[in-house]
This record gives sequence, structure tokens and C-alpha cells, in this order.
Amino acid sequence: MNGRLNEFLLCALVLLVPSGSAWAQAPEPTPPCPKLPQMTYDENEPFLSSDCRSSFLDPVQFIPLGQNENHYLSFGFWIRERGEFVSNPNWSDHPSGNAYLMQRYFLHADLRLGERFRFFGEVATSLVNGRSGGPRSFIDEEKMYVHQSFVDLGLWNSGHDSLRLRAGRQEAALGSENFVSTRDGRNIRRSLDGARLTWVKGDWTVDLLAVRPTLDNPGYFNDPPNHESGFWTVYAVRPFRVLPKGNVDLYYMGLDNKSVPFDGEGIGREQRETIGTRLWGTTDHWDYNDEFTFQWGSFRSDDIRAWAVSTEAGYRTDAIPLSPRLGLRAVFFSGNQKPSGGTLGTFNSIYEKGPYFSYAELFARRNLIALEPSAELKLTHSVSLTLNPAFFWRESTADGLYNISGSVIVSGLHSNARYIATQASAQVHWQLTRNLSWFTEYGHFFPGDFLKQATPGRNLNYWTGWLDIRY
Repeated sequence: MNGRLNEFLLCALVLLVPSGSAWAQAPEPTPPCPKLPQMTYDENEPFLSSDCRSSFLDPVQFIPLGQNENHYLSFGFWIRERGEFVSNPNWSDHPSGNAYLMQRYFLHADLRLGERFRFFGEVATSLVNGRSGGPRSFIDEEKMYVHQSFVDLGLWNSGHDSLRLRAGRQEAALGSENFVSTRDGRNIRRSLDGARLTWVKGDWTVDLLAVRPTLDNPGYFNDPPNHESGFWTVYAVRPFRVLPKGNVDLYYMGLDNKSVPFDGEGIGREQRETIGTRLWGTTDHWDYNDEFTFQWGSFRSDDIRAWAVSTEAGYRTDAIPLSPRLGLRAVFFSGNQKPSGGTLGTFNSIYEKGPYFSYAELFARRNLIALEPSAELKLTHSVSLTLNPAFFWRESTADGLYNISGSVIVSGLHSNARYIATQASAQVHWQLTRNLSWFTEYGHFFPGDFLKQATPGRNLNYWTGWLDIRY
């Protein structure tokens, strides 16, 4: 196994720092074929009947059923071969960090019979080899499982307006994925069991969801819905022409977790409601994304009062070499001000996007203040480099750090220090073809006063790299 790891990391290093001539000769994605979307169920296969055929697999990706081009069967797959290395996990040398391999395989079938009926099914395998301490629960390994299985029913259609019901197991992502995301940064993507009603009327798109997350247990087909947790939301989006190329999201969310921990508060039932708005848009040079959120509810016998503000702006220009995009992100997520004080102030990002700052995903967006400048450079048409240092503080010195599953990873009860850590990281993305891409990230984390006081305070190195193959 050590030999395989060494060979894999050597190959990854070569791909991470290729020569200038190699980048210059990288194959370009073939226009005008559409890019592959984030969700496999959003792939649009009828285009394969025209000018975009490029593979011996094309015939099974679009199988016409009769004369109507909207009646067809499609098969596809997504393979991710990944390596990861972490030194001093949890800012400690016990357990020791190491390099290990991860594999993720998706195979899907898509049956469409016009606008009225669709069935989509996807099975998956997620594996980990060589990780010190073994696979992490719920995010690393599941031998074989039903990742998605749902029916779409077109209930009403009138021109651009429509009403559609999706029922079954499905992925979901809403807005900027601050609250509902696919968790693509982990080896097991997130599945939700339930129903989604999508109404499109004029400029409005409104989604209603009522779902439960699945239990991602190891083994074979052992992933029932989690009856300890329920989630529902109304999420509306429309253009907001007061702002340049502007859009507005308005949302209400409800969450019921029967057993969750909070630092200094113990474990109990959390019933939380969320309201918020997001203002976002992209012009020729500028992009912006601002979100404001408030939460209330109860945790055991305590009230919940929590809030969050996130803001991001970027400027891109093609007038100078490398077409840089310079960005700045600032986020504020409330923490608990007084344990056992009768009011819980810790924010909950629910099904948050894990790699918000880095694919290391060292801590969740709870009790957190972060500032992240960034610079994205286009080295060629198919290779981009992103530099994204970040600086982290605790919002409340009475609350700790949490991971993205909600567990307390560092208690805040043993230190009054506010500064958590400094991140220095870089990412490279190489789109070799439409169906083949490489991504890699390296990060170094310098612990601040809080981690030095509450943990052994070791520096942490993180690297990941993966090859995506999608058809």
C-alpha cells in the first residue's frame, strides 16, 4: 500500500506543477457543447444526437424511444479517483497524519417520457484505503448504496410557467449552498429523502422541500432515512433589477434534530427556524453575493437566537494577462455568548457546503468570523490557479469549534483567546476535456492563540488532488 501511495502522490505532484509547455498544450473543451452541470440529473443528453458526439459511449447516453426526441433513455457514470494527505489532524500528532486514497463511483439511468414523467436512478460506491484511524463516519466509506432514486411529475405547464413534483431520494442545492448543498467535498455526497415541489411563474422560481437526510452507514445498501432529523423549506428566487444584473433569494427553513450537541450545553433536541435573504449578481466585471440570516427556536428548554452575515465581492478583467479575478469574502456566524444562560446563540448552517474556505473542511460555519481575500488567475483557457488565504476568529469566546456534521471538535471552555488560525492555500483546476478534469489543493494552517491554548497547537498541512471522469 505504501508503494501505491508514493506512486500516486508522485503523479499528483507532477500534475500539480506541470511545465509551462504542458499547460500550453492542454486540450481545450470543445465548444459549443454545454459544460457538465453540478448535478448528474441536470445533464442534458439530447444534444448527443447532434454535433457533440465524441465518444464510443455516446450511443448509451442518448437512446431515443420512438419519434419524439423528448422520449429517451440515458445511462452515464462519474468516477472520482482522489488522494489526500493531512499532517497533524486536529492540530495534534496523535493520531499521526498520513496519505491515503479515496474512490467514488456513480452509475445513473435517466428515463424521460416528455414533460410529464421522468425516472432517475443512481447507485454509488465510496471507498477509502490506507487512512490512519480508518474511514470517518458518514463521509468517507459506503460500500454500495442507492444515492438517488426519484420520480419527476409535470403537474402543470403553460408556456414558461410550470409546476413540477419530485418525489424520492435526491440531491439538492439551493442558492449559494450556504444551507442546502451536495457536500461534494467529501467522498459521500449528501442524499435527501422526501419531496420537492418547484413552481415557475413569471420571474419567480419557488421551491418547497420536505426531506430527511439519509444515514450513510458503511456496508451494502444500508442507508435508510434518518428519522432523528427533518428539514423543510420554502425558497424563492427572482430578478432584482434595483441592483446591477441583480437577483434576490428569499427563504424560510425549518429544522428538527432530536439529539445534537452544543458546547457547554450538552445534548438535546433542537427545533430551529430560519429566515433570510440573499442579494447577488454578475456584471461584465463585478460579481457580488451578500446574505443575511436570522434563526430562532428552542434547544431543550433554552431559546435559540442566532444570526449570520456573509458578503463577497469580486472584480475580473480580461484586459491584462491572466485575466485575474480579485475577490474578498467576509463572514460572521454567531456563537453562544453564555453557556447555560437560557438562550443558545450558536448558528446552524444546516446542510452546509463543506469546502467553503478549503477542502480541508477543518471547522464549520458556526461561532466564526472569517476574512478571505482571493486571486483567481487563468493560466491558459483550460487551467486556472486560485490563491485564497484566510483568517479565522471565534465570534464568541464562550463557544467552541464545530465540524460540518455538528459535533464539537474543540471546546471553547478552556481558553478566552479569539484568534483561531491563519490559512495559506492554493488551488489548481485543469479542464482537460469536457469529460475529464483534474483538481488539486494545498493548504498550510498556522494555529492562533485559541488552538495553541485549547489543543497541542501543531501546524497542519493539507493536500488533496482528484481526477474526475464523467460521461
